[in-house]
Amino acid sequence: MTDTPEPGEIDLDDITLSQSLITVNERLRATAVPIPRDLNRREADTLLRSYLEPGCFPDAVRRLAMRHLLVLVGAEEVGKRLGAIALLSRMSLAEGRITVLSPAGTAADLLSRTEYGPGRAYLLHDWIAESTDRIELVNLARKLAELGSYLVITRNGVPSQAVEVEHPWAAPDPGELFDLCLSTFALRAGRSAEELSRARYRALSLPTPAEVVRLAAGLPPIGALAGRPVDGPVDGPVDGPAG
Repeated sequence: MTDTPEPGEIDLDDITLSQSLITVNERLRATAVPIPRDLNRREADTLLRSYLEPGCFPDAVRRLAMRHLLVLVGAEEVGKRLGAIALLSRMSLAEGRITVLSPAGTAADLLSRTEYGPGRAYLLHDWIAESTDRIELVNLARKLAELGSYLVITRNGVPSQAVEVEHPWAAPDPGELFDLCLSTFALRAGRSAEELSRARYRALSLPTPAEVVRLAAGLPPIGALAGRPVDGPVDGPVDGPAG
């Protein structure tokens, strides 16, 4: 698993709208609930089909390649899980499977009680450790580097003192993500330019990437847009935090 799918690299001519919505739903499911099992390359590529790299992504790729361990830290539902999968997909691995670890493990558990295979990819999402031990995380990074393996951890909150392995994370631009979803899943068919313009305007005020994907897919919006039709009139800015 070496490359994240880029816009234009996937031939979608023979994908129907219903198939596209199934794929969108799979991506939404990955952003809404914990991943219950390991991911193979095909599953990861499906989830990343409409993935838009945020501004913090290029530096994260560089740091993960150098350190072999990266802890993505940020607010809830800003795309840290998919970001972790995309980062691991960029690494040179012995095999394409991503092994999902339990979020309940401490830094000591990850360092001393977890077995890592050489050249493998590991994901730990929504880490719930009460504290992050800087020394143990640095030692874990060294252990992974010796094996040629990679681990990306995600947790909610703000960066700690473990600056060597932590990386602040933020959501991608909602307007650009909306445009990418329309193009990737061929969702423009049957929609007027005016309708798409109104929907994109709404996307700019949505607080999470999952809500932007849902809006682009024409599915019932949630959160700030609950109760409003996707193609209804917009009288002014939609209430809610910016994405």
